Amino acid sequence: MAPVLKAAPATEGTAFLTSAEKVYQILLGKLTTGELAPGCRLPRRKLAEMLGVSQIPVLEAMKKLEQDGLVEYRPQWGCIVTIPTGEKVRDMYALREAIECQVVRILCVNASPARRDELHRLATELDELRYSDETARNISELHHLFHMRMAELTGHKTLSDTLRRANLFWLLWRGVKSRRSQSDMPDYWHRSLLDAVFGGDPLEAENAMREHIRDAFVPLMNEMGVSVEPPRS
Repeated sequence: MAPVLKAAPATEGTAFLTSAEKVYQILLGKLTTGELAPGCRLPRRKLAEMLGVSQIPVLEAMKKLEQDGLVEYRPQWGCIVTIPTGEKVRDMYALREAIECQVVRILCVNASPARRDELHRLATELDELRYSDETARNISELHHLFHMRMAELTGHKTLSDTLRRANLFWLLWRGVKSRRSQSDMPDYWHRSLLDAVFGGDPLEAENAMREHIRDAFVPLMNEMGVSVEPPRS
């Protein structure tokens, strides 16, 4: 049975959004938490009725979600939630690796002391969170925030916008898959990454980020039953 959508109550951050933006935020939340699972059909008329809006803002929201790679159109099916495949996940991680390696090279030489302190605070909070069913969503959101904030602090909007789309695809997949146990992650995982990033060597920073991304990529591919070749030396 298709999930029933209910509009979230307006908050300080959403009170001045357009109808299309509100629909987008509602659907985005349901996609990245797994409430709308991959392959779920998204009929425009039914969505409009459930959300109490016309079909126009739903159409606008769906176009944006399609640009984000979270929904796709199938002949004779219409719009569905994107189904992650091994190929799509590989593509997403290749894009994410390219972006985030460039991000840390920039931060390595350009980050101010205040920006370094901000990232260290986020990394410490993230590393100290213990995984449980209650904290899983908070950890996922904080992890997303940490990586997005790094990209934003470079001052290059294209980097942060592109990384946001790559990370949304990751959140879509993680919303319906079992998350890695916090015990599988080093206690100092994100703080050690920043130690390398701010060590003064852009190449060392890039290599640390590449390894950090692979630490997440390999278990994800294993969950999908896809073998991953070891990195080339």
